[in-house]
Amino acid sequence: MKKIGYGKINIYLASFIAIAIFVLCFLLTFRGSNIVRPSWVRGVYYFVFFLYVISLLLIHEFIHIIAASFFMPIRDISLRFKILVWEVRMAKPLKRNHYLLTSLAPGFVLSLAGVILLLTFSSMSVKYFSAYLFMVGFCSATGDAMLVLKALKFPKECYILDKGAEFDVLKEE
Repeated sequence: MKKIGYGKINIYLASFIAIAIFVLCFLLTFRGSNIVRPSWVRGVYYFVFFLYVISLLLIHEFIHIIAASFFMPIRDISLRFKILVWEVRMAKPLKRNHYLLTSLAPGFVLSLAGVILLLTFSSMSVKYFSAYLFMVGFCSATGDAMLVLKALKFPKECYILDKGAEFDVLKEE
């Protein structure tokens, strides 16, 4: 295969945009609705809540792995920790449309799960954690969305080798 291009994002810019979107979602969700923090979320439970948010970020990456495993063997997919982020890397290229699905899967799954839980349960505790599930799912997909926008510029017949916050675009010779 011949390399015909690449795409790369600035993870610091993506993180800044994700935080800005999170703050906006937070204000719209908790200031503009009747969802309130449960009375038991205080003191040591803030730490538990922090672990909940961190675990959602890790689940986000595992959803990437699960989605990619539909298109390639699991042994060709790796997860590694980098500054500020975990990232999934692939040893073999995916077809462009498979890459798009793999990239967008976590944001879609986590956000949809948050909305479904929010609308299904009446418990304020469940609504509170569901709102955060939606916000973290939506905001953690910022970098993925930026990569997808770059990947859409290439023909759909090409292949994309995912390297975390960047990718190579390949074409069959």
